[in-house]
Amino acid sequence: MTLPANEWADSCVCFGPFRLYPQQRVLLEHGQPVRLGSRAFDILATLIAHAGTTVAKSDLLARVWPDTVVEEANLRVHVAALRKALRDGAGRRYIDSVAGRGYTFVAPVTDGTPAEPAATSSTTSCSTLPGCPAPPAGPLIGRADDVAAVVRQLTTHRLVTLVGTGGVGKTALALTAARQVAAWMPCCCADLATAADPGAVTAALAAALGLPPSPEPLAPLLARLRAHPLLLLLDNCEHVVEAVAALAERLLQEAPRLSILATSREALRAADERVMPLAPLDCPGPETSGAALLAAPAVALFLYRAGIDADVLNDADAAAVAQICRRVDGIPLALELAAGRLDLFHVRELAARLDDPLHLLKGGRRTAPPRHRSWRASLAWSWATLTPVEETVLRRLATLRGEFGLAAASRLAADGMVDAADVDDAVAALHAKSLLAARHTEAGLRCRLVAGAREYALALAGCASDGGPVRCAVARPGLPIPARAPLPRGGKRITTRTA
Repeated sequence: MTLPANEWADSCVCFGPFRLYPQQRVLLEHGQPVRLGSRAFDILATLIAHAGTTVAKSDLLARVWPDTVVEEANLRVHVAALRKALRDGAGRRYIDSVAGRGYTFVAPVTDGTPAEPAATSSTTSCSTLPGCPAPPAGPLIGRADDVAAVVRQLTTHRLVTLVGTGGVGKTALALTAARQVAAWMPCCCADLATAADPGAVTAALAAALGLPPSPEPLAPLLARLRAHPLLLLLDNCEHVVEAVAALAERLLQEAPRLSILATSREALRAADERVMPLAPLDCPGPETSGAALLAAPAVALFLYRAGIDADVLNDADAAAVAQICRRVDGIPLALELAAGRLDLFHVRELAARLDDPLHLLKGGRRTAPPRHRSWRASLAWSWATLTPVEETVLRRLATLRGEFGLAAASRLAADGMVDAADVDDAVAALHAKSLLAARHTEAGLRCRLVAGAREYALALAGCASDGGPVRCAVARPGLPIPARAPLPRGGKRITTRTA
């Protein structure tokens, strides 16, 4: 027997007090996550997909261990673990063994989401919270696995932070994940981009929850958060990251049923934080062509935003689209801005002009936040979080084209202006703030500035003298230098992580 694909893979399946979300690989009992190993989960999902019929042991082994030959004893062990997690026994029966054949899921199964448990009554449902997250505009192309991963993390961790460079799609991904979590837990979203200073963070959270203005908003905020389970989405934390980290720890300590999903261009570095780096969309390689090129997520997003049917692209135009995607590193915001310029440029002309991304990538959606209306504005938002030493190091690294090693970065950045001992910390900070990508190779760590960061840093170096040797002919008169972040870094050592 060949098991067909699960037709209900995107829905919720209910049995007894349990709800199974197959795509997110989440099992809930009375709204609380049940810990299951991946093999046990696959067995449960397969049995439920064929509820009422006996699934042969050989078919279960082929489904759960598709590329591995294992003994039948392994299957028995995982079925036993599954029965224990479901508390399958007297008065509560879910899985029957059929001697010599296989297993049958015998409990009634229904599709859809049941009513919320009493602890999450309609008085605190997502639909009644002022800050209930709205779905993002447009489809999330190429992010299904990332959404599922975030939802899974939220079932076992109370503080999850999505980290990535500006414009990579953290907000859209977090909103989508929060809407899925809202099936079993009320959600509320607070956009901290409007928090002018660290002291405004608590007030912004209180306002998102619909609390009246107060000179001391922490007490009523804690009272509200203690009352019911809640997922709190803290969006755009990078410019007040230290204040958010301290507040998140306090809230999680005093509100045991609270979970937090944060988005930031750098990790909060708070206690028990689960950091999930969000990479740009995959781009086709220089030699990729045909269906493989069009299947790349970055290409699919660009064509969708540009309103281009892939069937009408000739080989030269398809190659130009792939070049555009690689030039902007597959960053969704840059792809959207580039697609918006096709009203003026042919796709091949656009690809040829992307050596000047700061001038070209602008004119974003009118409804987008200001930092997302141009590529320069997005980079300025990140630049404002840098310390003076980090600014100097970044401007000097911008003179290096392509990838470079830490030794080359240290030699260049420590030339007279920066103490050599501070260079590694500054490079690590630039990586933590999603301005520097890094990868491990046999020859050691290789780094490069993210798309647009080099051009932005060189332009600033040509406008503002810091006494260093760096100058650039691409600088434009009048290019503003953004204000520095209100909170200085504490000088703590930061460990570099591979992007």
